[in-house]
Amino acid sequence: MSAFQDVLFSIENGHGRIVLNRPQALNALTLDMIDAIGAQLAAWEMRADIKAIVITGAGDKAFCAGGDVKAVREAKLRGDLGLLEDFYRREYALNHRLATYRKPIVAVMDGIVMGGGAGIAFNCSHPVVTHKSLFAMPECRIGLFPDVGAGHFLNRASPAVALALGLTGLTLRGPGIIRVGLARYFVGSGRVGEVAIDNLDALNLAVDSAGIDEMLPKIEPVFGLKTLDEIVTVLAARRDPWAVETLKAMRSFSPTSLRVTFAHITRARGQDLAEVLKTEFRLVQHFMTAPDFFEGVRAQLIDKDGAPKWQPAELGAVTPEMVERYFTPVPGLKDWAPPTR
Repeated sequence: MSAFQDVLFSIENGHGRIVLNRPQALNALTLDMIDAIGAQLAAWEMRADIKAIVITGAGDKAFCAGGDVKAVREAKLRGDLGLLEDFYRREYALNHRLATYRKPIVAVMDGIVMGGGAGIAFNCSHPVVTHKSLFAMPECRIGLFPDVGAGHFLNRASPAVALALGLTGLTLRGPGIIRVGLARYFVGSGRVGEVAIDNLDALNLAVDSAGIDEMLPKIEPVFGLKTLDEIVTVLAARRDPWAVETLKAMRSFSPTSLRVTFAHITRARGQDLAEVLKTEFRLVQHFMTAPDFFEGVRAQLIDKDGAPKWQPAELGAVTPEMVERYFTPVPGLKDWAPPTR
């Protein structure tokens, strides 16, 4: 038996079952977990006795709270630039494998799902939410941008909602995820263990109301505007609590992250996942050489002083030319491309 226990694999009733098993870290993804999942999926793909895959998270709090960004920061501090490339190259390969897998994959988000966890769940053919699901893409808060295919899956929602999710870190619960179009299946949290590809329709619950319902009429006209500057201007002109809180949050985020995120989500509309991941690999590698991500992780996750010093510190100082550089190939690095099967 393998000593590696951060991901558990089993076969039950014709289903390959994958359990993300780091509950003490909210099942955050490490490179070893990414590699193990990719290898197991490859081994199961052509097996006739396995008709579908089911992915869940261990513990009662999270499906997966994201990638292990503390480990990425530590790699930067010790000068391990190879890991900064390998982590994202292999994580995006897993995202693409999940999306193009030859069998259905059910991902049950019974708890927190953010960042890299969303990259697993929403790239699967059958994302499932529960009453405990709590989804957000808060990368701008730590000086990064929503990646792992977010330019593709966030755009399943309306353009305004996709931008609101990417720019504000807006949190959605299970019914809200259904309401905005990011998932189709909603099951009771107590029935997660029963989920299989054959009974999803039987377990599926109706969504009568969602917390996002009263917010959508505010989101659509504001985040549907053509530029980030217009969005910020309109939010600043309004006096209602939603606008005040939304703008306050955005003003605490990395200005560079906000500009790049707006550009990426807008440009990614209509692109396939491989195109989006190629762009996101360029973006993330540029972020690995810039200061904001490492400062954001320090301020929010290491020292927890909540006072990152962004460079530049103001949205107006992030020029179109600076944003455009993030979309260019990274000198000395091969572009990301889907791995051959």
